[in-house]
Amino acid sequence: MSVKNLKVSVAGRYPPPVGGVSIYVSRRLSLLKAQGAAVEKLDFSDRFFPFDLFRSEADMYEVNSLNLLVVFVFFIFGKLSRCIFIDHNASRHYVGFKKKVLLFFIKRAFKVYVVKPELKKFYPDGVTVDVVSPFIVPDENELNSILSSYSQEVLDFIEEGVFVVNSAWKFIPYNETDVYGIHDSVELLKRVDDVKLLLAVADYNPADMPASLVSDIERFVKEGKLCLFTGQKQLWPVFRKGAICLRLTPYDGDSVCVREAIHFGCKVLASDAAPRPSDCFIYPYGNFEQLKTKLKEMLE
Repeated sequence: MSVKNLKVSVAGRYPPPVGGVSIYVSRRLSLLKAQGAAVEKLDFSDRFFPFDLFRSEADMYEVNSLNLLVVFVFFIFGKLSRCIFIDHNASRHYVGFKKKVLLFFIKRAFKVYVVKPELKKFYPDGVTVDVVSPFIVPDENELNSILSSYSQEVLDFIEEGVFVVNSAWKFIPYNETDVYGIHDSVELLKRVDDVKLLLAVADYNPADMPASLVSDIERFVKEGKLCLFTGQKQLWPVFRKGAICLRLTPYDGDSVCVREAIHFGCKVLASDAAPRPSDCFIYPYGNFEQLKTKLKEMLE
């Protein structure tokens, strides 16, 4: 849909925190401005967001959330018919009564964008659903300002030969491991020779992690095999250094991290837990031996 002659409101949670959705929202706003569109920013992290929405006179709202409270606010202000809701894999959380309530409102929206085709089946007939990519190419004019936010340890580490990078929001337990594969990526340092790991964890809190994992991380940091990259920072400049990107998740959307790595010419090793771009090297999720073997092949 062309937005050339419309005033568009890009609504969502803007960085910080830095994450796939917040980065998309920020880049979408910048892209529309660069294209000459009339745009406004609605930030859900601003406690005055409902008042800003009430005063808004936008022709169209790109709403990057399926949160029921957010959807309800757009409903009570009479703006649902001008909303495009972007489903960044959030619909997977809705079942039973909550799903019925959400769809009651969504049926009154203009349309829905989903970030992968499988999400279309969540929506009933009568809801217009299109598939869009959540990846917007980063503005390389921001390179120096982003690099200036990196510690000297990180800057030195990414200049010192081949390394793999695993990024996570924080440590989230999942079965016997964790959602972002922090444990498995650290385990690779024990099982694969001559590999180094840049472990990017935005919210790094050792108190939330198994003591044995924290001990391994601290040991590998001392040995120079692991570099901790913490805080709310964009990661894409790292991919310009030729790193191998790991995506070891048990479920996923169309990962922005993976798309960024491919865009900058990096190899990506990802689980088969979700459809991946054809450029990725794939291993069966939960099979550490296959993960190790595939990484060794990529390093040869």
